[in-house]
Amino acid sequence: MLGLKESVNSYRFWSPQFIAGQLELLVQRHGVRHVKIADEMFVLNMKHVNGICDLLIERGLELNIWAYARVDTVRGDETIEKLKRAGFNWLAFGIESASERVRKDVDKGFKQDLIFETVERVRAVGINVIANFIFGLPEDDLQSMQETLDMALELNCEFANFYCAMAYPGSRLYDQAVKEGWPLPTRWSGYSQHAVDTLPLPTKYLSAAEVLRFRDHAFQVYFTSPRYLGMVERKFGVETVEHIRSMASQQLVREHVVAM
Repeated sequence: MLGLKESVNSYRFWSPQFIAGQLELLVQRHGVRHVKIADEMFVLNMKHVNGICDLLIERGLELNIWAYARVDTVRGDETIEKLKRAGFNWLAFGIESASERVRKDVDKGFKQDLIFETVERVRAVGINVIANFIFGLPEDDLQSMQETLDMALELNCEFANFYCAMAYPGSRLYDQAVKEGWPLPTRWSGYSQHAVDTLPLPTKYLSAAEVLRFRDHAFQVYFTSPRYLGMVERKFGVETVEHIRSMASQQLVREHVVAM
């Protein structure tokens, strides 16, 4: 209908005025204070982002906002400071892997130094960072996954998500998995990251079981790290640390994990 090829990625914006108006309505009519913007491309068009920030600052809504961002699109200290003034207190970055070889294979071509530089600049203005990592990308091996865990520990962000690479139905990766005959979940629950029957993709070098085992290992290492827990206590208090300890104490039961 729009005259676009299936291979072309496209999306449309709501105007900054419309977005600011909707947020103001939520604040005034429903007393909303905490907002998550679930748009993975949010910090991409900086003219659009700056327009939203200017209107939120002008209206003084005093929101606590969580949004996605990209390591290679958050440019300029002025923009980062404006995001903070507009109420953006959390930014989630898709770092994915510490290996440039692994990232390049999935079109994440930014350099290693840019990851550390961007995270440092964002945190310097008081914005908390959620770092997203993926284990089991096609070029991953045990060494590259360990490098990713080591990077996560070095960055020591306020929160981290550890995912397995998954061929979700409808994605190009799913079509490739079907074409190549890769094993896929037989039930919808198998596409969950935390289910008993979670079944991620194998890599060129590792089985799905090895990927899943390492992911669960990385989660435990990160969220029991004394350095991480010390940072959380300083920033968010002892009660938050206890919540994290309780979370990390829950061991996931997996069908598709081999013993270490």
